[in-house]
Amino acid sequence: MNQKSESLINDWSGASNTEALWMAINSAKVVSFDFFDTLFVRPLTDPEDAFDIVGNQFDLPDFRKLRCKAQADAFRQMIRFGKKEITLNDIYANITGLMVPNDKLMQAEYDLEKNLLVPNGELFSIFKKLIAQGKIVVITSDMYLDEAFFRQVLLKHQIQDIPLFISSVRNATKRDSGELFNQIINTYNISPQDILHIGDNYLSDVQKPREKKLAAFHYQPAYARAKKTPQSLMSSIAEGMLHTISAEKIPENSLQELGFKYLAPAVWAFLSWIAEQSQTDGIDKVLFISRDGYIPERVARRYFGSRLPQFCYFQGSRTAFHLALIDELNYNQNINFLMSAADGLTVSELLERIGLEAPLQSILADLGFPPGGKIGPENYPQVVKFLSAYRKEILKICRQNRRGLFIYLKSMGIVPGSKVAVVDIGWSGSTQEAFELAVANLMDISVMGYYFCLADTLECRRRKGRQAMKALISSESTSLSLVDNVYENRLLIELFFSAPHNTIIGYMHKGTTVTAVEYPGLIVNKDHNELINQLNTGVDVFLEYFNRLRKDIRLVISPIQQVRPLIEYVNEGQWRSDERFVALEYFDSWGRIGN
Repeated sequence: MNQKSESLINDWSGASNTEALWMAINSAKVVSFDFFDTLFVRPLTDPEDAFDIVGNQFDLPDFRKLRCKAQADAFRQMIRFGKKEITLNDIYANITGLMVPNDKLMQAEYDLEKNLLVPNGELFSIFKKLIAQGKIVVITSDMYLDEAFFRQVLLKHQIQDIPLFISSVRNATKRDSGELFNQIINTYNISPQDILHIGDNYLSDVQKPREKKLAAFHYQPAYARAKKTPQSLMSSIAEGMLHTISAEKIPENSLQELGFKYLAPAVWAFLSWIAEQSQTDGIDKVLFISRDGYIPERVARRYFGSRLPQFCYFQGSRTAFHLALIDELNYNQNINFLMSAADGLTVSELLERIGLEAPLQSILADLGFPPGGKIGPENYPQVVKFLSAYRKEILKICRQNRRGLFIYLKSMGIVPGSKVAVVDIGWSGSTQEAFELAVANLMDISVMGYYFCLADTLECRRRKGRQAMKALISSESTSLSLVDNVYENRLLIELFFSAPHNTIIGYMHKGTTVTAVEYPGLIVNKDHNELINQLNTGVDVFLEYFNRLRKDIRLVISPIQQVRPLIEYVNEGQWRSDERFVALEYFDSWGRIGN
């Protein structure tokens, strides 16, 4: 290798410089690849998170701490005995006092490491191309695992007979004095300058080989892998998985990325929790109430069919259910509901949001409501008087909704005696309350509410006294401060769990056919549906990989642990200034207020 090429090598940094990398490869007689985090990657932000996975498999909450201590003890013994590297056997010889046999734990870790590893798309194609070209390619790794481990991983990807320089086998390392590089030099009997080593660790993969006069390429992944501290296991998996897939599937700083990292784990957690609860509660039918239930039902259809009772996406809302319960006898006491959150609306808009066509503007003007006149405290008595006078027309809508709801329930297979679960995001059970009151006049069923989060509010506590309500996140399952923080950031949660359609405000029916009536709201963001679709794309990509990964690595993780990525994101609070959300500050519509 000439002096000019060697100089270029010493200046390289960054895997994106593929032209420079290929220049060095073509100039080298032997190309050495680091294995972990270079040629192969784990879908974890911290390799030690694998110990938590093993601990969860055997219900050993302190396993990570014990495993790390055992490795430190093994290193001290290595130094005392004059060795250069430790082995997996050395590590597990230092773990004592557990109910699970060491050989079983060690095999679990061994198998987990094999199943976690996936080829690094940025470098693996280069690696295979060099093999096909007949280039001398070797793998050089500081690792306590044995040679058979590396061969088994490579064989899964149809790679055989690659020379391996593994520290635990050769009792030599890259990281200390670089003796592993000496072994490559001696094995091939060539000048060190004719060997190119590629790796991610600056000390062991750049500095040490250069000290031995080898050429070195510092591989730096496209995604920065800065680990947040503290970080949950599920966050580590989500972030790690993001680094193992192509950037084309999930662009950086995109809405798809938010769906992948935060929404997908939360939906999986929610459904896992619902699956457990519905079995315990003997539920016959699960109703994923729109719009919050859109994404959970969509995921349930694909992945949870056998784990849930019969379920459906049920088009409804607090508005639709409340209108269905209004009749001649209770009309006056429900006028306050009709006027709720009416400030700033015109009378026409007040009627439109319950699906009723307003009188001609000339008639409204005669009644004291001029064009563009807004409702406010100063004209409340006048509006109440109008609603009382317009009672007959409003009750027509209520009867239509009541009949439509009854037909809709029957079409969903709900009959008297059914045990039904209504799924909602939160926060105080008002939608469930309206549903139960409306259905009580139609058929006798028992209702359970399943919520993503129930807030610790007076309204929620009042409803808990007369409604059956459970939540994934509540004061019963986690700390009150966490519940309060999630509730304070409910706008984000509601947006994440929204649907690409408008709020349902009632039902129209013709025979046994029911059509849901939608209301777009007064403030409509034209990008809302596209935002939801992009979040869903991220959810789909995550679940494609995660569902396969969790089976391969025998992942045992509770729903409350699964939801941690979204909780951590909420706790950071930075979403409020995120440019991806700023334009969607007013995404909500009246039909969801108070849900």
